[in-house]
Amino acid sequence: MTTITTQRNRVITEEPEADDVFVRVSLTVPGDEPGRLSVRHLPYQPISDYDAAVAWAVSMADQLAYPIHVVPLSYSDIRNTGRFQPICDAVASMDDQQRGAMRAVVVTTCAEVMRDCDDLQVRADCYDILTQLKVITS
Repeated sequence: MTTITTQRNRVITEEPEADDVFVRVSLTVPGDEPGRLSVRHLPYQPISDYDAAVAWAVSMADQLAYPIHVVPLSYSDIRNTGRFQPICDAVASMDDQQRGAMRAVVVTTCAEVMRDCDDLQVRADCYDILTQLKVITS
């Protein structure tokens, strides 16, 4: 864990690992009840934005009363939170026709991204997805 100390506050973070795909900034703020604190999470950002997220947190830290946390996350970190459980349940409840339609959308989207995107990492990710779906054989 790394702590970056600003003039009157701190940013707490960890270096991203190879399997991290997202970064999330969390702010501790006063809660609804006096004396209680609450955590507010900013939206997930791609891990490529990690340095920008840390820079933003450092720039904002002195304006806040409590430390800011910048946390890199892997897919398994996110799955284990239960945040996407409703989506997983919805996919699990689909019949074969609905799953086939969703698969077709994923395949079409990944193929378009591989054709049109300039970012090599994004294209590689789409290639991996298409390989996992057995659309592409290695």
